[in-house]
Amino acid sequence: MAPAQFYDLDGAYRCLTAPDADCEKNLRDQPRPGPPPPAGPSLEGVIDKVRSNSLGPREVEFLEKRAAANDPRAVEVLAWCKLNGIGMPADALAAFWLYRQAASLGVANARQNQIAIYENRLTPDQRQQVLLREQSR
Repeated sequence: MAPAQFYDLDGAYRCLTAPDADCEKNLRDQPRPGPPPPAGPSLEGVIDKVRSNSLGPREVEFLEKRAAANDPRAVEVLAWCKLNGIGMPADALAAFWLYRQAASLGVANARQNQIAIYENRLTPDQRQQVLLREQSR
């Protein structure tokens, strides 16, 4: 049977009301809790930052990780950010490929967004890159 550890409540009270050297030593010897870890962003919180155009590197990293894990909503939001330069430089070509990924994940209107980017936002050189990449598949 393991020995039980008992605390003297009267002694603890004494340390609060009339601390002495023993009380101070016990306080110094107790481990101090560290700060709580920072809470990670949520997808809803990141979307709020996208709407307010205040997306930071931490939120961009969050979206990129979720998109790499094929989270459909994160892929769509990241595509929107890349297309419109929210939290990062605008990159219509990267947005095009992300909307393609979103379409393959079943995101509504992702294919239409991809077509609109191809027709209205890509340069002739970027369109050529898309065609060459598609032909090599």
